[in-house]
Amino acid sequence: MAGDVAGPGSFSGPLPLRSRSASADRRPPVDRLRLATFERTLWQIGISDLEATVGEMTTDRLHAWFEDDPGLLEIAVLRTCQRVLLLGVFDAPDGADRWAGRLSTAGTWTVRTDEEAIRHLYGIAAGLESRAPGEREVRDQVRAAAQGVRSRYPRPVLANLLRRAASAPERLPPSPEGSVADLAAEWLRPRLAGRRARVLVIGAGTVGRKAAEGLAGESDVTILYRTRPPDPAWTARWNVRVRPAPEMIAALRTADAVVAAAKTLGRVLGPSDLPGPGEAGPRWFVDLGLPRNIDPDVGLRSGVQLVDLTGLPRGRVAPERLAVVRQTVRAAADEGIREFAGASIEPWVTELRVWAESVRAEEWERAVAYARDLPEPARIAFERLSERLVRRLLAGPSAELRGLPPEPTMDLLRRRVVDMFLTADPRP
Repeated sequence: MAGDVAGPGSFSGPLPLRSRSASADRRPPVDRLRLATFERTLWQIGISDLEATVGEMTTDRLHAWFEDDPGLLEIAVLRTCQRVLLLGVFDAPDGADRWAGRLSTAGTWTVRTDEEAIRHLYGIAAGLESRAPGEREVRDQVRAAAQGVRSRYPRPVLANLLRRAASAPERLPPSPEGSVADLAAEWLRPRLAGRRARVLVIGAGTVGRKAAEGLAGESDVTILYRTRPPDPAWTARWNVRVRPAPEMIAALRTADAVVAAAKTLGRVLGPSDLPGPGEAGPRWFVDLGLPRNIDPDVGLRSGVQLVDLTGLPRGRVAPERLAVVRQTVRAAADEGIREFAGASIEPWVTELRVWAESVRAEEWERAVAYARDLPEPARIAFERLSERLVRRLLAGPSAELRGLPPEPTMDLLRRRVVDMFLTADPRP
């Protein structure tokens, strides 16, 4: 009789399909992915509060929050010398509100979602939101944020978004790139004019080297390194002296000015490090660190001027160049928005595939009971065949789901397409 099944040990006749459990019909509704960013900036809250934010938003803390919130599918943090930007991908519209409530204990944050968040990110990566327009360092920081994405989602979203934002400025015509190091040099030049000044740069990273380059032509520059000295070819080109960090105290005694650009979460220079009253020592200090490298009390010394990121002049860019940058970044952001819109509808495809795999696995386990005499290689071959059949059967529906325009008005149609498969009884 059609539908009859032989006993265990045999493998003949069609297998009956069991209905899915009723719990499958009580599945939570699927929604599109939502992107939200949460930002605190130097200009919004000041350098002291931003330092505190950097200290609070540690990687371990964010990872713990990530583990506690299943609705948060991906998280990343972008830290620059001027902002902390948290990025999250959520599985429901209320995700941003949930996290805004969580972050409110750490003060006020600016929240942006979806398209607005993407445009703002692209502007940051292009240096449009920087004190030094077009600065290159921020692109490297955006790429670093992409490397640190924490995800439980099967398809990468944030990493792709961050990498594309970082690469967007490469479409621009070549032009001198801005840097906060240039602003430090600009602030120091009039104060060091009329002498062959001696400048000590603390930190041999990208910003420290850039500061040394900006001052080397008119000053004698010494750069301190902590772990690895700069390339000898670079030091020869710019005629820069090199000393290890433990020699900082001795170097301070002969310096007229100090630029601090060390990558550290603590102070590297305080009042006790300076020469005593009546002794020679630096008069001008520029702190490019966040958190700050120089204890603010250094600025209280008589005859000393200390400036941090909030006190530096803003960089300038020609209006014609600015217009080109904004137009290029806007076009790149449009592409990023379209790409995210496409990724945001993947939950429907994922739901369909997860359901199909659960049915396949369930029916395979039942079938195995009737195929105990099959050799192991044959059983493996049959299981792989079942997996390939599922993938091929779902290829068309998956393409249709992805092919629907990623507008919210199409979400109901996506829901209907998925519901055609997720019936209570899979038998025809």
